[in-house]
Amino acid sequence: MKDIVLVISLLLAVGLSVVVVRFAQKADKATRSLEEARYSRMVAEETLQKNDAKLATFEMQLKEDQDKMGQIAEILTQEKSINLSLKKQYDELTEAKSNLEAKLTAVLAQKQAAVEALKTQATVAVPASAASAPASAGMVNAANAAKGN
Repeated sequence: MKDIVLVISLLLAVGLSVVVVRFAQKADKATRSLEEARYSRMVAEETLQKNDAKLATFEMQLKEDQDKMGQIAEILTQEKSINLSLKKQYDELTEAKSNLEAKLTAVLAQKQAAVEALKTQATVAVPASAASAPASAGMVNAANAAKGN
């Protein structure tokens, strides 16, 4: 009976040892799994923090770029109004140039007509004065002869 109790106690001790080793392995496996999960969570949190910092930087750059785009749009609007003003001035100057060229052409035509009129008047007056010049020269000679006698 002592042997049976000894064998049963040995079997019981071996069985309990196996159960304790089994629980120890499961506990060790659970501890490793928990550490891996904690490590993964830490890595994920660090990545999240880095991404939040990048996102903040990108949002700041986006705001700066939007401000620049607003300024560019304002400058573009100003340039368009300046271009419209310059186009209007150009059109006015072109019209004024056309008017001045038309007036210049009219004045040159009037001048040409006046020159032509003077030439025709001069050619008509020259023969009349040439014909009257010998007669008046003859009169002057006759008058001089009368005084001299």
